[in-house]
Amino acid sequence: MSQDRWQDVKAKVEGLGLKLRLHLEQEHDDADTSRTPGDTRAAIEEMGTKLQEALNGFGNAARDPAIRADMKELGELLRDAMNDTMAAVGAEVGGILKKTKGEMAAETEGAAAEAAEATDSDAAEAAEGDAEAAEGDAEDTTS
Repeated sequence: MSQDRWQDVKAKVEGLGLKLRLHLEQEHDDADTSRTPGDTRAAIEEMGTKLQEALNGFGNAARDPAIRADMKELGELLRDAMNDTMAAVGAEVGGILKKTKGEMAAETEGAAAEAAEATDSDAAEAAEGDAEAAEGDAEDTTS
């Protein structure tokens, strides 16, 4: 499911990129492209002009209702794709934690059972020792 969402995001970004490129090309075609070769000052000015044209192009593109609608849709697609991805990751992590918790519980139960057996056998040995001591005391008093 999340793969489909990411494919939708990719398609929307590609379409939006094409529209932005067309806006920038239109701005570039409308601009004066004359320049004197070898003139550093003219080259710097041209670079500033080109930067300003690019920014204006992005500004014009941002005011274009079709691009605004695409940007809104792209935001929604990104949100949905991220939600699907995070849900899948959350489910996977939850499964790992559940499995780990179950393994830890089994280990704890096993350790508790071993401790109970050890305590029972220690108690039994102590009872046998007490019984032997009592028999020894009984023999001492009868003798």
